[in-house]
Amino acid sequence: MLEPATPRATIRHHRGSTLGWLLGIVAALIAIGIVLIPATRRGVPEVARRVACQNNLKRIGDALLAYVEEHGALPPTFSVDAEGRPSQSWRALVLPHVEGLEADVSIDLTRPWDDPANASATARTPVVFRCPSARSRAGTTTYHLVVSPDGLVRPDGSATREELAAADPSTILVVDVPPDAAAPWTSPLDAGARSLAATGRVEGQHRGVVTALRADGTVVAFDPAALAPQARRALVTPAFDSPPGQGE
Repeated sequence: MLEPATPRATIRHHRGSTLGWLLGIVAALIAIGIVLIPATRRGVPEVARRVACQNNLKRIGDALLAYVEEHGALPPTFSVDAEGRPSQSWRALVLPHVEGLEADVSIDLTRPWDDPANASATARTPVVFRCPSARSRAGTTTYHLVVSPDGLVRPDGSATREELAAADPSTILVVDVPPDAAAPWTSPLDAGARSLAATGRVEGQHRGVVTALRADGTVVAFDPAALAPQARRALVTPAFDSPPGQGE
């Protein structure tokens, strides 16, 4: 004897319940994705900015080394005019050696950095001198030389090719300073040593670390607060025996 057929309405009810359950699962997964994806995307730009910042410093390092090859020494912190007054930053001096520099970067090195003739150039920081995470105003830079009396870049002169070759390769040349130390990119101001010598936590443009260019052209990111005072001095001075000086 055949069993009674299942009513068609009942079959529809079961299928509808199953379909509703599946749609509910899909909707839940989509909702979870909507919550998680923005958080992931928020992290990606910062990672990309850190990489771009490191690439900027690498390009700066290449330009500094090219300058050394041509002039026999690292550039001075700034050039001086006929009266001995500060004229142009080292950043402007190494511009001819920066690979891939934007074609529209133009500055008159025969005039002081704050001369009206250089106002247009000073107002726009070349990409290579601008950290992508910088929160400082336009026309400024947070990439500063480390100027120390016993370092590779000194207030009274810079290391020769031979001195640079003999120096500890981990000696820091350029550091990404905190936002409050930003300065016009063509100005003769450098706060790298002052930034590294500061007590307490020091951060550049990236949370928890400073990004720095070393004498051998490599780039590192580290937390200065995690280092003992002697270790900080070692990062700045190739002789390991003198505290960082004031770069301003």
